[in-house]
Amino acid sequence: MGVRGLTTYVNNNQDVFMKRYYLHDTNLVIDGHSLCAQLYRLLNSFSAFGGDYDKFALSTRIFFKYLRKCNVTPYVIFDGCYETKKLKTVFNRLKSKLSSTSRLDPVTQDSLQIFPFLLRDVFREVLSDMKINYTICEFEADDDIASLARHMNCPVLSYDSDFFIYNVLYIPFNTLELKPKPIEENGVKVYVLESKIFRVQYLCEHFGGLNEELLPLLATLLGNDYVEKKVFRKFFSQLKLCKSKKKKNEQQRHIHTLFNWLQNETLDSAIAKILGRLKKRQKNKVFAIIKKSVEGYHKKNCESLKYFNVSECNSTLKTNLQMPNVEEQSNSDDDSTDVSENSDEDEEESQEAEETISEEKFDQIPIWFAEKIRYNKIPCAYLNLFVHHLHICNPQPEDFTEKDCFLCVLPILRYAFDILTDFSYDDCLYVCRENSVYKKLQVGREYSISRPVEVSFKEMNEEQLKLCFTHFLNLKLPNLDLSLIQMLPSNFQLFMISLLWWISTCSVPDVHVHSLIMSYITLEVIDEKTGTARGHYHFNNRHAKKLEELKKTEPTYKAAEDEIFLNKNKVQYEDCLIAASVILKLFEIDDSIRKRPKSYDIKKIHSFAQFQCVLHQINSLNTLCSSPFETTTFSKSYNGILIYNIALKLEKHADPIIFFNDYIKGATTVLLFYKSIYSLYKKLLEKMNLSTVQWSKKKRRTRGKKNLNDDISFIVKGFESDVLI
Repeated sequence: MGVRGLTTYVNNNQDVFMKRYYLHDTNLVIDGHSLCAQLYRLLNSFSAFGGDYDKFALSTRIFFKYLRKCNVTPYVIFDGCYETKKLKTVFNRLKSKLSSTSRLDPVTQDSLQIFPFLLRDVFREVLSDMKINYTICEFEADDDIASLARHMNCPVLSYDSDFFIYNVLYIPFNTLELKPKPIEENGVKVYVLESKIFRVQYLCEHFGGLNEELLPLLATLLGNDYVEKKVFRKFFSQLKLCKSKKKKNEQQRHIHTLFNWLQNETLDSAIAKILGRLKKRQKNKVFAIIKKSVEGYHKKNCESLKYFNVSECNSTLKTNLQMPNVEEQSNSDDDSTDVSENSDEDEEESQEAEETISEEKFDQIPIWFAEKIRYNKIPCAYLNLFVHHLHICNPQPEDFTEKDCFLCVLPILRYAFDILTDFSYDDCLYVCRENSVYKKLQVGREYSISRPVEVSFKEMNEEQLKLCFTHFLNLKLPNLDLSLIQMLPSNFQLFMISLLWWISTCSVPDVHVHSLIMSYITLEVIDEKTGTARGHYHFNNRHAKKLEELKKTEPTYKAAEDEIFLNKNKVQYEDCLIAASVILKLFEIDDSIRKRPKSYDIKKIHSFAQFQCVLHQINSLNTLCSSPFETTTFSKSYNGILIYNIALKLEKHADPIIFFNDYIKGATTVLLFYKSIYSLYKKLLEKMNLSTVQWSKKKRRTRGKKNLNDDISFIVKGFESDVLI
């Protein structure tokens, strides 16, 4: 949620509020979404090309290996779905994201920091693979993170100013050194991550014994996602701002003034004075927000304990906060003239301020559904679909003059919604992009298909859920031959199904399919044999002698005619070396783009953005339906810059297979693996009567199913403040 300006305030006073801390031999509670974002920001990543997920996965893996080296046991907690009262904030942030994404290109990508579409999924992939403990909360995770850290008496790692208010040991991510160093402690050598730690006690002592239970009031007064600062305009007008020798903006001076004011108040007296400056109709709403804040910041019971197999704590916070009996306080004599002269303006501002206070609504999720969320049986993509009947577009680089990339998967989204809600509702909402603004789109029953089993989602067993997935494929991808799909490597089967959906609903050039297949082979097969090296020059130098020998020798593997070669374990190491020696060049931005930034082909980016939407939704539906297929490992199948560069090369050649025969000449088993996958793909296309298109940089009509090409007359006005759930 965040307390505006508080991170800056604490950072400017680090010597007072934080102490040096060596992180080692302890538990550590981690804010999952925050850590994911911060690790990505440290990368020199190519977000304009859709995400280099392998690079991010490697960075994440290294971070957690360093924690293990320091004997730190991480417990990662993620936010779940949006709270109703936070939706307005979500939509306002979406505006900003869309605006930034519309300006994304190879030049601006370093400054705009747009997160790739599958980033959080890749982060969780790594956690699962490394067997790192994690869980997903039903709603916002901050309270649970803090209560778990208090229960385990260990630090929190995040980059969220809320944790300056919670009574926890807090390590801000920006203070953490990411490389372990050895120190001697009690005569023993240990590895540590050096950082700084914040304790509420440091702050309270600095402000003359300030009572820590007053800190949630500071968060409320400064404005958060539930109430804006202007609601307290009259209250702040009575506070005399502290003078400062240092140049500070008004928000920083307000924070300092509030700390000084609070040290002379009790919780009850402070609340009474705050409410006394509000209109009568505002008092109950603001008090409810204050009470919720106080309870949340000091919450003791933790829902996450049992999901981490940590012994539960039965203590719960009992609050005695009661609504003070206060009258609206009149203005001073000095203010009275001012008020009378500007009564209309004040009344209008007061009304505007009242509208910024979110109603105190308590979102609830059935216990059985909460359990499914916690055990990762409900994809995160579908949480808001169940609770709010709503899905929000995740901005990604695409052609903003074309239709929203996600439109090609609305039938998948609608089917997931029907399963979750037992086929009971006429509509759900997709908040989509139209040009560079967002609109709400009703996804009605025209996207629905028949119900496969007359059993509620709550009661469905594993076999019935799996039947739901195959039922969907049978109806939406007619003539899909699952026996051919099952011949493919298990971790490529959903990838292939996604390719087929993509081709059936969008205009897809054949060279784009070749690019995606080769991306999978590079990340899944070649990397596994040669390691995840990315520097082309250093790789070739390191293996120069071996590569020279391989050029002089005949291939050891002789392929039989029409052999189907689909066992990645039989792909030879030497062949992977040969392939890697040239393919590694394609993990960097092409020189043509560096010399001519306008050559950045947004049409290609748009096409691959559509595929990412399909890949994500097919995998999400598979998870919802109890995983009849192995989930795609995104970090081992998709690298945006690699895919883009391969597509650039292929479009200059009439036959991609001939190109690869020459490009990775000598990598016999790699080529066999690639040709075998492509051969099965061609058989599937033929059976399904699907075809690809010739690539053109010119604007083209989207080819696909009729209901995706119809004029979207049901896109209605944007809804910054009138979201109906």
